[in-house]
Amino acid sequence: MKKLRFGFTGESKVLNEFSNKLGQWWYIFFAAAGSALISVCASFAAGFNFIEKYNDINDLFPILCLLIWNPWSGILLGVIAILYGGKGTFNDLDNLNSQNKTLRAENEEVSDLKNQINSISEDSEALQNELTELQEKLVETWLKGSSRQWNLSSQERVTIYYYVDEHFYLLARHSQNPVFAEQHRMKFSRNQGVISKAWQHKICVDIEDCPLYKDDPEGYKSYMQKHYQYDSEKIDNLAMKSSKFVAISIIDADKHIGVIVVESVRADFFKSQKVSQIRKHCTDYQSYMVDFVKGAIKYDKSAKIAKNQNQLVDQDIMDTLKGR
Repeated sequence: MKKLRFGFTGESKVLNEFSNKLGQWWYIFFAAAGSALISVCASFAAGFNFIEKYNDINDLFPILCLLIWNPWSGILLGVIAILYGGKGTFNDLDNLNSQNKTLRAENEEVSDLKNQINSISEDSEALQNELTELQEKLVETWLKGSSRQWNLSSQERVTIYYYVDEHFYLLARHSQNPVFAEQHRMKFSRNQGVISKAWQHKICVDIEDCPLYKDDPEGYKSYMQKHYQYDSEKIDNLAMKSSKFVAISIIDADKHIGVIVVESVRADFFKSQKVSQIRKHCTDYQSYMVDFVKGAIKYDKSAKIAKNQNQLVDQDIMDTLKGR
């Protein structure tokens, strides 16, 4: 089908726009035109002798033309145009004032509604944060119990991460050493570190080859760069420069959803017996860890959904206001 600019099937909006502009300036045009017409006709009215011209005409049609086409008729027509345009402009301004008052009242209603929504959103966010904190405390309590069974000292720590949206997030961490227990970063790449190795291959045990940082800093950095893709700056910023790792994937119905990592800065902590103990404990309590991670993923997604819903509500309010 051939596209047309005009016609019944045409897509042109030029005439619509022109008619809209003409309609908007309609009353103002009449008022201005009437004023101009009075000014022009008044300049001819003083020297115009109506009686003399009337007496010189004998036919009906010329008389009618004289009655219509003379300066005084023009002045009368200009007055009518000014009155019509003025009245229309006044009514138009009155309508605009009424619309402005209505919009101001609606704006106040929308503002009050938005404040109520913000208040509800804040309460919902606070509740969400409380649930998240309770979840973290529950996991931390479990980690403390596991740490005691594994005889972890202030030179070790244990951490659980959950996987969502192609990144790992720190769920909970425990160490007797408060420096090692601090949570500086919450988001981690899926392609770096012992977490990535364990997530991909179910388990990662590295307890023999990595040099101790305190004995060989450069050797430690070289090893971490080669095996775990850590650059030198990131290694320098690590609060705990662990050299011994046991990391086990947390699996739910063959789906890898998280990782638990036990790490140490001691050279002689991990023995084959210790590694077996940790693996058995994680196997026995796999269902607990799965519930921990699934809960964290649920709260993480719920927070994002709530945030998106709040944004959508705000947008709906703005769209409603614009529509009105």
